[in-house]
Amino acid sequence: MKTASFKKTILLLVIAGLLSYTSAQSEDDFEKAGLKHFDSAYFKAVPQKNKARADAEFALAEKAFQKAIEKKPQRFEAYLHLGRTYHVQKKYAAAAGIYRSALVIAPEQKKIYLRLASALEKAGDYQGAVNALEKLRALESDDRVIRIIDDFIGQMGERAARTDPDKSQSGELP
Repeated sequence: MKTASFKKTILLLVIAGLLSYTSAQSEDDFEKAGLKHFDSAYFKAVPQKNKARADAEFALAEKAFQKAIEKKPQRFEAYLHLGRTYHVQKKYAAAAGIYRSALVIAPEQKKIYLRLASALEKAGDYQGAVNALEKLRALESDDRVIRIIDDFIGQMGERAARTDPDKSQSGELP
C-alpha cells in the first residue's frame, strides 16, 4: 500500500513540476516572443499596409515585453524593446515613459538617453530632448560624438525656443 501511495505522490509531484515548468516561461522567452511579434508587425504587416495585423502583432509584442519586465524588472533590454514598440506606433509619450523607467535601472546606458531624446522630440517636448541629450553628453568621452550631440542639442534648443512654452513639458529625467 505504501509503495502505491508513494508512487502516486511522486507521479503527482512530477506532473506538477512539469506543468509549472511548461507554463512558467522565462523573461528571455517573453522577450523572444515579443521580438517575433514586433518583427512580424514592423517588417511584414506594416510594409504590406495591413494595419489590423500590425496592430494585433504590436499588441502581442507589448504584452510579451511587459511580461518580460514583470519577470525580471532589472533587465533594461526589455524596456528598450517595449519603448521601441511604442515609438514605431507613434505612442511617443508611452515610449518616453518606458525609456525613463529604463534609465532608473541603467543610468549609464547611452542608447537609452538617445532613444528618450528621440521620443521626446517627436512628442514635441524639445526641452526634454535637450535634457536627455545633455545627460548623454555627460556620459560620452569621444570628442567626435560629443560634437554631434552638441549639434543635436543646438537643434533641439532652437526648436524649443520656437515652440509655445505651455506646450513643452518639463523634460525631467529620473
